[in-house]
Amino acid sequence: MTGPAERALSPGVPFATTSFEVTWPEVPLPPVPAAGPGAWLLLTDEHPAALGRAVALALTLAAAGDEALSLPRDDLDELPGFLTGRAVRGVVFLTGSPYAYHDPEAAQELLLSVLAVVDRLGPGVRFHLLTQSGGEPGLVFLRGLVRVLAVERPQLRASLVDFDARSDVDVLARELRSDASDDEVCWRHDVRYAARLTRVPCVPDVPAGPGAYVVTGGLGPSAARWLADTGATRIVLCGRPAAGSPDADVVVIPGDIAEPGVAERLVSAATADGLPLRGIVHTAGVLADDTEAGWRPRVLGARRLHEATADTPPDWWLLCSSATALFGAPGGTSRATEDAWLEAFAAWRRSRGLPATIVQVAAGRLLALPRPYFSAL
Repeated sequence: MTGPAERALSPGVPFATTSFEVTWPEVPLPPVPAAGPGAWLLLTDEHPAALGRAVALALTLAAAGDEALSLPRDDLDELPGFLTGRAVRGVVFLTGSPYAYHDPEAAQELLLSVLAVVDRLGPGVRFHLLTQSGGEPGLVFLRGLVRVLAVERPQLRASLVDFDARSDVDVLARELRSDASDDEVCWRHDVRYAARLTRVPCVPDVPAGPGAYVVTGGLGPSAARWLADTGATRIVLCGRPAAGSPDADVVVIPGDIAEPGVAERLVSAATADGLPLRGIVHTAGVLADDTEAGWRPRVLGARRLHEATADTPPDWWLLCSSATALFGAPGGTSRATEDAWLEAFAAWRRSRGLPATIVQVAAGRLLALPRPYFSAL
């Protein structure tokens, strides 16, 4: 969960005049409506933890009078026919241990698995994602998918329920059977919270100053000019030199930031001669639209930079993204899930005492959606 007290303030970060963030007020679970027996289809990523939890959830739902069905992953093509003629109240996808998704490439495979389910769902059935993320970006990023589905396929009423180790399957069963309208929920210490998008005060600028900086992505030249104007000593760009780069101590390291060794070369060039690493500006893949083109430079690239700076942490780290994970956008699944991963990654770093700030850029007009998520605006 994030709140005003947990937002990172990093030196040298210019903020816009209007800012938003996701807050998590306590929202009690509504009463379970009186309804006859229903059926639930439980799917998993087939990790042992998810399989065990699915069995326990099935028994709990059965004890409440409902029926729990399952379908192996190999039979996923039969899902539309499987649902036909059955009064299924919801399709539930349970994920396994967060440690299984620490690798960004494993998280990307999970996304493709979930999308394979979503693509086979017709109208009239609600879709639920159940995770025990522990703050792991490789699971938290699924909130970006929920935000897009709220716009793209509102009839699914997709929801993400994240729970902690104290939450038993009785809580999950009550959450599912309540049919609550909240589409992002987390349970912490037996208390239910729901996501709300809120306006927050802007953070003032703080100059960057002398030192070394690493910059990645298509916005690199603009970031380099900004850093040079604030007195940067050395700026290391990843990729090809671009027109408009400042006439300063600019070093260009060719290569794909997602490839092993490239991030290490960037950091080595920045800290040559003992110059301190002041900051990182990671904008790689910001303009990409498809999963493969965006996921590698943005998500895997951020992980590479994190690992490359383990022994030389910067004073601040700025991650740039769109705001699709905040607002949703039709056709924006790839962008939203990447954005959500980066947002969770920034929070994950801060929870370990490491600097990270994410700036999400959006258009000036908000979508008018009758969702609890937007009710605080």
